[in-house]
Amino acid sequence: MTVLALAAGRTGPALRARLAQALRRGRPRLLVALPILLLLATLGFGVAAWRVGRDNAAIAALQAGRDVPVGTDASAPLLLARIQYLARRGQPEGIEPLVDALARTGDTDRVARARYALANTRLRQAFSHLERSDLDPAGPLITLARQDYRRALQNNPDFWDAKFNLDVASRLVRDFPEFDRKTGDELKAEPKQIWTDIPGQPRGEP
Repeated sequence: MTVLALAAGRTGPALRARLAQALRRGRPRLLVALPILLLLATLGFGVAAWRVGRDNAAIAALQAGRDVPVGTDASAPLLLARIQYLARRGQPEGIEPLVDALARTGDTDRVARARYALANTRLRQAFSHLERSDLDPAGPLITLARQDYRRALQNNPDFWDAKFNLDVASRLVRDFPEFDRKTGDELKAEPKQIWTDIPGQPRGEP
């Protein structure tokens, strides 16, 4: 037997004895700390469950048409629900900060749906102006809608509804070159004729 083997044989029992002694000394502290750690863990799970329940209630209220204020620090599902609520009511002004906050979460699918909802709102507003032959405000709204549809597709390239509505907005620009000239000329077509060559209005829920 080598010298190293002898040393290991002698130190092994001594080391185990020291560990056992340290465990005996620390056991009372562990017994005191364990309930506290369990309590903290329970509180943490409870707070998380409460937040999920609160968010679900707010989302349900927004989907039912009730106005629920939402801050930019809200969860991604709640941010999207608020964006869709504002979009359905034609209120794009409050949407952009929420979309920016949603983008910071990294949830690309929800960001795409949020951009799509915002674009639909702007396109609907543009259609409303076009029906009244009010070309000046319609052009910028269509430009913004096209930008948001493209951003939606950047986050979700397979978003078919966004592709369809981007084509609708692009056809409007092609059919009415007055948008590019920005001269403020009165729209030549009658309001009822505006829809003749357009394949459809914004589709589905925002």
